[in-house]
Amino acid sequence: MNLQLALLEKAAREGRLAHLLLFHGGSALHQREVALRLAQILNCDLPTPEGPCLSCSACRKIFSGNHPDVLWLKPLKTTLGIEQVLAWQEKVSLRHYEGNYKISVIEHADALTLPAANALLKIIEEPPERTVIILCAENAEGILPTIQSRAQLVYFPDLSEETWLERLGEVDRQEAAQAFSLSGRNQNLATAILEHGVSLLQEWIRKFRIAVEEEDFLKLFSLFPIDKNQAVLYLQVMAVKAQDGIQKGTVHPFELLAIGKASDVLRQQVNPRLVIEVLALELFQQGGALCD
Repeated sequence: MNLQLALLEKAAREGRLAHLLLFHGGSALHQREVALRLAQILNCDLPTPEGPCLSCSACRKIFSGNHPDVLWLKPLKTTLGIEQVLAWQEKVSLRHYEGNYKISVIEHADALTLPAANALLKIIEEPPERTVIILCAENAEGILPTIQSRAQLVYFPDLSEETWLERLGEVDRQEAAQAFSLSGRNQNLATAILEHGVSLLQEWIRKFRIAVEEEDFLKLFSLFPIDKNQAVLYLQVMAVKAQDGIQKGTVHPFELLAIGKASDVLRQQVNPRLVIEVLALELFQQGGALCD
C-alpha cells in the first residue's frame, strides 16, 4: 500500500475522512477495492487498530454488496445520466439504516453528463450528515472543475500486469494476458475486454477487417446487432491496434483519426450500427485495412 492510501485509511479510522473523494488513474478494480475497504472501516462493528475486522455483519454485507448504507452507482449505458443521479440523490437523502456512515461510490464518474454532474454538485455542496461520496474515474480531467475543486484527489498508480492479474481473482490467466495485450496495457480496457470475451472481440474485429480489406459492404451485416457499449469497446481496441500499426509503419495515420472520429460521434448518442458503417466506408475510400 502506498503512503497516500495508508493516510486515507488512517483518516477513516480516526473519523477525519473528507466527505468527497475523487479516485483517478490506475485500475478501476483497485479503486473499487479501496472504496470497499474504506466503507468497511467506517461501518465495521468490531474495528481493530489495523482496520475492519472483515467478519462482522456490517463487513460481510458491505463485501457482498448488500449493506443498505453503502450505495454503488455506475453507468447503465455509456454515460451516467441525470435520471440515474436524481434516483441516487433520493437514496442518499434518506436516514441511515444501520451504518455509522452512508457511503456512495460512483464508478466511471468521468461518464457523467453535464446535467447529471450539476445535479451531483447540489448534494456535494450540502452533503447529509455522516455521508462520504467517492468518485472513481480513469481521468480526473473528465470531472467538472467545480466538483474537482471540492474533492480530495487520490491518485492511483498503474498496477503491474502481475498485480492486475492477481486482483482479478479466479479467471483464465492466458485469456487475461491476451486481454492485457489487446488493451495496449490499459488495465481498465483489459478488464472490459475480459468481461466481454477475448475470442468474441477478436472475431468481430477480424470480420470488420476482412470487410474493409475486400471493400465489401455486405460483409458488414454479420457484425450486427451490437449495442453502444460493445461498439465503444471495439473502437477502443481498434484504436490501440491502429496506433501500434502506425508505430510499425504498417498502418496509415488516417485510420486512427477515423476511429477517433467514430468514437466521438458514438458518444453523442448516435446509432452504433450507423457509426460502424460510416467508419468502414471512410476506410474503403482510403483503401486501408486495419492491422493484425
